[in-house]
Amino acid sequence: RVLTSVVAKCHEEQLDNCINSYVTYVFRTKSFEERTVHEELAKNMTGLLKLNDQVTVKQVLKHSWFFFAVILKSMAQHLVDTNKTKVSRTQRFPDSFQTELDTLVMVLADHVVWKYRDALEETRNANYSTAKFLKRCFTFMDRGFVFKMVNNYISMFGTGDSKTLHQFKFDFLQEVCHHEHFIPLCLPIRSSNIPDPVTPSESTQEYRTSDIPEYTLTNEFCRKHFLIGVLLREVGFALQEDQDIRHLALAVLKNLMAKHSFDDRYAEPAKQAQIANLYMPLYGMLLDNMPRIYMKDMFLFNINTSNQGSRDDLSTAGGFQSQTAMKHANSVDTSFSKDVLNSIAAFSSIAISAANHADSRASLASLESNPSTNEKNSERTDTCEKIMRPLSLIGSTLRFDKLDQAETRSLLMCFLHIMKTISEDALISYWLRAPFSEITDFFSILEVCLQNFRYLGKRNIVRKIAAAFKFVQATQNNGTLKGSNSSGQASGLLSQWMHSTSSHDGHKHHRSQTLPIIRGKNALSNPKLLQMIDSSTASNSNETDIVQYVDTEANIATEVSLTILDLLCLYTLNHQRQLQQSDCQNALMKKVFDTHMLFLQINQSAAALKHVFAALRLFVGKFPSAFFQGQADLCGSLCYEILKCCNHRSRSTQTEASALLYFFMRKNFEFNKQKSIVRSHLQLIKAVSQLIADAGIGGSRFQHSLAIINNFANGDKQMKNVNFPAEVKDLTKRIRTVLMATAQMKEHEKDPEMLVDLQYSLANSYASTPELRRTWLESMAKIHARNGDLSEAAMCYIHIAALIAEYLKRKGYWKMEKICTSRMLLEDGQVSDSNVLLTTHNGGSLFSMGWPAFLSITPNIKEEGAMKEDSGMQDTPYNENVLVEQLELCVEYLWKSERYELIAEVNKPIIAVFEKQRDFKRLSDLYYDIHRSYLKVAEVVNSEKRLFGRYYRVAFYGQGFFEEEEGKEYIYKEPKLTGLSEISQRLMKLYADKFGIDNVKIIQDSNKVNPKDLDPKYAYIQVTYVTPFFEEKEAEDRKTDFEMHHNINRFVFETPFTLSGKKHGGVEEQCKRRTILTTSHLFPYVKKRIQVISQTSTELNPIEVAIDEMSKKVSELNQLCTMEEVDMIRLQLKLQGSVSVKVNAGPMAYARAFLEETNAKRYPDNQVKLLKEIFRQFAEACGHALDVNERLIKEDQFEYQGEMKSHYKDMLSELSAVMNEQ
Repeated sequence: RVLTSVVAKCHEEQLDNCINSYVTYVFRTKSFEERTVHEELAKNMTGLLKLNDQVTVKQVLKHSWFFFAVILKSMAQHLVDTNKTKVSRTQRFPDSFQTELDTLVMVLADHVVWKYRDALEETRNANYSTAKFLKRCFTFMDRGFVFKMVNNYISMFGTGDSKTLHQFKFDFLQEVCHHEHFIPLCLPIRSSNIPDPVTPSESTQEYRTSDIPEYTLTNEFCRKHFLIGVLLREVGFALQEDQDIRHLALAVLKNLMAKHSFDDRYAEPAKQAQIANLYMPLYGMLLDNMPRIYMKDMFLFNINTSNQGSRDDLSTAGGFQSQTAMKHANSVDTSFSKDVLNSIAAFSSIAISAANHADSRASLASLESNPSTNEKNSERTDTCEKIMRPLSLIGSTLRFDKLDQAETRSLLMCFLHIMKTISEDALISYWLRAPFSEITDFFSILEVCLQNFRYLGKRNIVRKIAAAFKFVQATQNNGTLKGSNSSGQASGLLSQWMHSTSSHDGHKHHRSQTLPIIRGKNALSNPKLLQMIDSSTASNSNETDIVQYVDTEANIATEVSLTILDLLCLYTLNHQRQLQQSDCQNALMKKVFDTHMLFLQINQSAAALKHVFAALRLFVGKFPSAFFQGQADLCGSLCYEILKCCNHRSRSTQTEASALLYFFMRKNFEFNKQKSIVRSHLQLIKAVSQLIADAGIGGSRFQHSLAIINNFANGDKQMKNVNFPAEVKDLTKRIRTVLMATAQMKEHEKDPEMLVDLQYSLANSYASTPELRRTWLESMAKIHARNGDLSEAAMCYIHIAALIAEYLKRKGYWKMEKICTSRMLLEDGQVSDSNVLLTTHNGGSLFSMGWPAFLSITPNIKEEGAMKEDSGMQDTPYNENVLVEQLELCVEYLWKSERYELIAEVNKPIIAVFEKQRDFKRLSDLYYDIHRSYLKVAEVVNSEKRLFGRYYRVAFYGQGFFEEEEGKEYIYKEPKLTGLSEISQRLMKLYADKFGIDNVKIIQDSNKVNPKDLDPKYAYIQVTYVTPFFEEKEAEDRKTDFEMHHNINRFVFETPFTLSGKKHGGVEEQCKRRTILTTSHLFPYVKKRIQVISQTSTELNPIEVAIDEMSKKVSELNQLCTMEEVDMIRLQLKLQGSVSVKVNAGPMAYARAFLEETNAKRYPDNQVKLLKEIFRQFAEACGHALDVNERLIKEDQFEYQGEMKSHYKDMLSELSAVMNEQ
């Protein structure tokens, strides 16, 4: 107690240097005494700490460093004085001293855990001093005993502790792990239990399980590698705590790894590889925590939840066979199992080998203990081809909140360092024995690394820093930070971002030196974060700091890319057999390829891209069948990404991308035995078509890349005598053609009709290549759907389905393939196929698909029969399942467009396929869908609830403006109830934006236009409302609203005129011109406007006008009366306009003008007789209409009905008088 007071007094007088000098230079323990200073001091320290004198206890805690220093020096001098330096460590100190020391450490730990709130500084000092003391004990004592004390001390901390205790724990671990011989302490002794490593052999491909580094934190791992096991275990537990604690743990781990990587003693690659093996359990932790990885602004993963129970609430992760939340017998405890502790305690009984260095590398590898359940299971699986991950000590309770970007980058940086330094043999051994799910997880982690360390560019980084400064400034001005001493925070967060300094001080922990992405308006509102941001740092940060930080980020991004490239190349070089299974058409190949593609999908430096292109050349060269055989998905994806790089702003990248593309096409040519480059040709054209919309390619940079490719073809001497250069030139010419068409599309991007016309012309140019034609038809469908033209979108998809069916027919896909069909027995016993898609061949029903199968839906489908038979058809991967998927898409859009009558017709090919496949469940669902469609038809037929659109004739005049469109007439199909004024305004605005509002005029009437009479300084647009036209017989067959608006290509409009030159006159002089227009295709079509190819005009004299008008009235009245649900309002309006004598221009006006005896003599008898007959029908129709109205009206309309009857009688009387009939 006196000694404690003296030390405390010296400290108060700031004489700490004197105390240090005393311990270092003055203190000398006495020799050969039964009682030693170190043992007595340990015993008395324990006694003082057990007193109730709080002052003394605090003094002992605060100045424990002094007592530990004396104990250590006494121990050292004792060993020298007694000549025990060469004695086995287990015999250097008596058991009594070890007992006292163990008791002292536990008492200290107890005070640290329970008194840190009342004595923060004292407990912090005691914690650090204990760590430093135990670290020094490794030099003098039995290391198994020291391991036990470390474990006992750490076991006093729990998973639910406060942030302060977690900081104490990691301060302690950081100090202990900074032992200069930390690595030897973690390496196991060589013994018979640990076999020598085996060099991998490509010929045998056999590796023992023991060669694979342990990547799960198990009892066995911790028994062999105690210190690193403790650290990794605590980091694993910390990852389940709050954010501050996670940052703390990761900082300790990252700093330790950095320390080892820069240690000159371990500079050799073999030594670094051995160190990496020690950190491998971190990989297992990363797998466990993958659902929590920060993926803001990045691609999302879909968690495979097959073995996880319900995890639907997780929003990330991807091909990961997540192995988190595993259930096992071990509870979540901070202490090791009894087996491990027994092994630690039994360390002293191990006979050390004769090697001189063995004593300095003692660990737990050769300890004998009862094998755990995990070990026994591992032994049983040694003979298996694959090994599964052992159960982790971390336990099953994992958090589901996200790790922030800094934490994610720290974890991934540690993982990448391990992957960079670990031996190739160890990785190959792991890959060979790991199950498929873990292999895919491994590549998914590599993808996450690429995403998190992608280079954002100087501009983005500076913008984020500026945003952080601005936000902090604003919050400070608004008083958000009142009371937080932000200026007093050590160094400030932003200075940490821009200076890669890491503290080795055990009392300080800096977070990862990465700039958090600003995540929404509340991103920096966390007070803990705000307190760390020093606004003064923002004002003092100069450009040099920012440039340094930007350069660091760029270097990290490049280093990450190169490291991952090395891993990919290592895997592909050593696992060709697995990747080539099923002709490279397997999930593993897809995963490896996707990882390669990610390099091209995110920002990369020019230096990294050079290596990426080299790796891709190697990949294509080793696995050509993955790209040029079977499914074309990989080929298409690679073409798409390479073409994007051909448009890169860097000339070097353009050249590299062009070289890779040329190499790719040449490999395709060689793979096809020097015949063609069909697949790469098709996929490149398709990729160009997609990139037009996605990336806006086509400028000078892209043209430069095409020129480079042509130069390669011209300069390739090995290909001079084959047609490969010609094929390359033809391809680049095709690409330029597409680009020219694209330029036109860009010009007309706001004109949906012209845009679709251009895309349709491109689709027609690829009649010989179904895949490319399909691409443009799909693009047209998307435009239609976006503009609400759902019928046209449905027709696009139907054309695609017919295209696929025709392709399958020509390729002989259905040849001689017997299927089950639905049949109908005729009365004479003959069998007739009820399905029009089925034809009889040699007595059997064969599937005769092709475009004729869709002829009943739309005659326009004949276009798909124009498919040319050339090499373009050879590489289209269509089958019946693709056809079914396409037809199901057609059905979806037919529902949306309310064309229910077509659903059954479109489903007929699907029925045929399902019958062939005997898929009765899907057949049942399909017939139910057809049932629902017919119910819908029955509900809406003739109800006029469906609005199929309106039609307008649009003509363009003005050579200087419309060029090729000048003088052309189109029928525009407009949605729903679009009025004449509405379409006129739309077209006026569209062309006013193109040509200028003062240069466009709308022609209001429907008279025939003479272009010579128009002013060439203006663009003229004539818009006329038209209606579908049917001949009398055809009109009788089209009885429903749907039939009146489906498969129509003739339209009519009427223009009134008089012989005197006026537009309108009396009924006796009113004439009209009826114009019938015929379009090139039938509505609905893949386009919403169709060109008029012919027109005929007929002029009607006044009596013919009367005949036509009265015929219409009769027809309208009869139609209203025969409806299942009579529209009372429309019926009464028609009646009122028909029977009221007050309407001077009504039916009676026609009767007086043409049927009175004096007037009738002026017109042909046959026309007069026809008009009289029509009036008789009119009178009958009015009478019927009155009866219907009387039957349906209620009491409040009886009076109205009486008036209508009275008018009807008056009309009949007048009509009798005019016609001289009773």
